[in-house]
Amino acid sequence: MKSHPGSFGAILSTVILAGAGGWLVSLTGIPLGWMIGSMVVTASASLMQLPIRKPVFLLDVVRAAIGLMLGAAFTHELFASLGTWWVTLLFLILLLGVMFGVGFFALRRVARFAPVTAALCAMPGGIAEMVLLSKREGADQAQVAIVHALRIALAILVIPLLIGLIATIEPATGAPAKATGLSLTDWFWIAICILAGLLARGRVRLPAPIVIVPMLVSAGLHLGGLTAFDVPATITIVIQVFIGINVGGRFAGVSVKSLMAALGAAVLVVTLQIMVAVAGALLVAGLLGVDPVGLVLAYSPGGLAEMSIIALSIEGDVAFVGVHHIFRVMLALILAPLLLSWIIKKPEDG
Repeated sequence: MKSHPGSFGAILSTVILAGAGGWLVSLTGIPLGWMIGSMVVTASASLMQLPIRKPVFLLDVVRAAIGLMLGAAFTHELFASLGTWWVTLLFLILLLGVMFGVGFFALRRVARFAPVTAALCAMPGGIAEMVLLSKREGADQAQVAIVHALRIALAILVIPLLIGLIATIEPATGAPAKATGLSLTDWFWIAICILAGLLARGRVRLPAPIVIVPMLVSAGLHLGGLTAFDVPATITIVIQVFIGINVGGRFAGVSVKSLMAALGAAVLVVTLQIMVAVAGALLVAGLLGVDPVGLVLAYSPGGLAEMSIIALSIEGDVAFVGVHHIFRVMLALILAPLLLSWIIKKPEDG
């Protein structure tokens, strides 16, 4: 699953194709149509061996922009409520354990994956890190990459539909006043946040530093009263298109045969994990009296950027969702090596 920087023409055609796919799907009224259409078109073109090329630098800017949007959602009132989130975070630890357990069992017993490969595929988070671990531990790197790419893609397709069964989703109208009212000072701080994310990549030892660092900078600026910028709805549409390109572009270089070989296993594990996440979210929401939609997004096994932009697009609690997904990714990165060492030492089960 290699992504190539490619020529300017190939990148431009990829963006145009993805934008057209997003626009067409958005006309149907499907939630997150821009992102889903872009992802489906880009993935399809990749599998057809068309010259799909990711705009690598622009994707980094988009990831940093997601971080600054997460940070902009932090207010003094919200910051004061952070102390109450420890209960939902504790439940997330439990749910992650269950999601990993059911995924690992299904991949071992049903899909017949090797133990280490099954463990890395079943970990609900950290696609890049799981692929790197698969290479180091001798797992099937292609299977790990494809299953995790499908995990995120299927979560994008399924989670909005499931949320639609819980509550009515209205596309976010954004902030029209902000769309034309961003001052030069606002743009300056936006640029600072994005630059901080770009500089953090490869230099800061955090999961997804290109998202987390801009989030921290943006949160500090907002809480400190230096700015109150909000991101216009038109920019969130652009971000949706680029997220679709990023997810769909992961299938570049993947043969249809390899995809089909891993598809059944991916659908099985993702279905089980989403069922656990949704059931857990509804249970916790009932026990604590909190918003079930926010918890479904917070507990889902999708990506940090993807679930955050879904929360933003339906005017959900972006900070709540983002913090829980950052916690999920960090926990997955901590637990993966420990679980692998246990699985490797464990006698092979017949």
